[in-house]
Amino acid sequence: MTLFSSVHLESPILQTSVEQAGEVTITLKKQTKTADGELDMTLWVSGDAETVDDFEAGMDADETVSRWVPIGGSDTQRLYQTRTTRQAAESQDYHGWTDGRASLLAARHEMDGWTVEMYLQDRSVLQRLASKCESNDVKFELLQVSEIDRIEETNRFGLSEVQTKTLLTALERGYYSVPREENLEELSKPLDVSHQAVSERLRRGVCSLIENTIAAQWDGHDATPTITHTSPSKATTNKHALKPPLS
Repeated sequence: MTLFSSVHLESPILQTSVEQAGEVTITLKKQTKTADGELDMTLWVSGDAETVDDFEAGMDADETVSRWVPIGGSDTQRLYQTRTTRQAAESQDYHGWTDGRASLLAARHEMDGWTVEMYLQDRSVLQRLASKCESNDVKFELLQVSEIDRIEETNRFGLSEVQTKTLLTALERGYYSVPREENLEELSKPLDVSHQAVSERLRRGVCSLIENTIAAQWDGHDATPTITHTSPSKATTNKHALKPPLS
């Protein structure tokens, strides 16, 4: 039976870059190991314009980064192709640590480390992952593990199966109602995870929905959509459109 697992890892990769930038969010889209033992990582980096600029400066000073190339994006969300050093790659080798018996679904880095979601063949793979983290001095915290009877296609709108379930449960139980009918603590009970895990899933899921629906409509358009937030936080204007590489 397949397992779904969500873990938190304190890998040093990009930590200096994040600390210099402050409040940025990094979403790992793809990770492959090179023949030289380094890691090629395709990353979306989100924040305000100043913090994203600071993140680039941080990568220049980051000892875990051997090179980085901006692919495109906007002032507040940019796509990068980044290569780690060989030494740094040893602290985040999901494929090698699981002996190829895990499928990486999502990985997201914020100030306190990486939150990683994956499918595992069985519990022995999870035990191997935890053991490899320990032997490589990477702090490992298990956030969730659950059995899945059947894996279905979950790429619609860029959502994983777990993100889809979390968003639909939140909608059904009134989390998005006005006024709100359930808070994160209450919502976490039927999902059998911590309220922090629910919060992370909702943020990642909503981000994926925006990227693959509203934002996707504006790719290649000259007009800039204005997005007005109804929350107390300040309103922002954002254009999510891939452009030629930044100079």
